[in-house]
Amino acid sequence: MRTILVALATVALAAGALSARAEIKSTTKLTVTADGSDSRINEITEAHVLRLSHVFTGRFIGEPIDTPVASMPRYTITFDIQTHEGVKVAAYTVQYCVDASTGEAFVYLPGRGEPPYRRNLSTIIRDGHDGRWHRAAAEWRDALYPHLP
Repeated sequence: MRTILVALATVALAAGALSARAEIKSTTKLTVTADGSDSRINEITEAHVLRLSHVFTGRFIGEPIDTPVASMPRYTITFDIQTHEGVKVAAYTVQYCVDASTGEAFVYLPGRGEPPYRRNLSTIIRDGHDGRWHRAAAEWRDALYPHLP
């Protein structure tokens, strides 16, 4: 009986540690700026948007695509994440654009030689995806839409 209780306690502690670890690596804020500008358009702290913006799960990234038309308005989105040491500001950066005629949205993950790549690399490496455009996941696109101009 004692062995069973010890085993159950160990499982409960491990589950708690995994849960705490997942919370530590959560996205705490998104900052949206006009591409090429330091002017903030919006800071997003809405829980639903942040859950969809979890850097480590990458649920916001869809399939790779060809480069979208350059005339679409582009935004820079920076992700602040919670770490063991505290909040890491601007831990991850992507470009984002929306086709106004179709409502489709696209995400660019900076690649080698681009300034945000080094910052992104210190957070997570997405081999085969960095340096490429992707369709934005529909749920993330819909959650971001009200926060863009």
